[in-house]
Amino acid sequence: MYKKILVPYDNSEPARHALASALELMRGTDGEVTVLNVVEWRDYNAETFKIASRMSGVVGDSLDMNTISALDSEAENEEIKRVTDDIKSIVQEGDKVNIAVVNGSPHDSIVDYARDLEFDCIAMGHRGMGVIRGMLGSVCYSVLQKAGVPVLVVK
Repeated sequence: MYKKILVPYDNSEPARHALASALELMRGTDGEVTVLNVVEWRDYNAETFKIASRMSGVVGDSLDMNTISALDSEAENEEIKRVTDDIKSIVQEGDKVNIAVVNGSPHDSIVDYARDLEFDCIAMGHRGMGVIRGMLGSVCYSVLQKAGVPVLVVK
């Protein structure tokens, strides 16, 4: 039986179905489900950001890492709140659910997060949001190829 299931979540119907399936698998156990939202935030180390911020007067010649950390924290909290509001109709009383937000490419972030935090299983929708991702290659297919744990694909 699984103790920790990771559910990549992008607000699509397949992701919602995957979350419902993962929660159903964990009900009546002491296991937990983590909902992972992968976002691609701004890259503060990019030269374009540094130049634009200096030109606008937002920051001086060097970036204020405390300000950047506060912005990241605020963005993460907003995403957690958005996901929490979105999944409240799926989660039932007694379900053990964590919500995590990471910055990066969905393909690698999902696999890395599952490996680093030692999840037993990844439950994900067969198709997520976005036409471009579908054209470039399925996140689900990539996770299936790279993951070192079982992947439950839900339609």
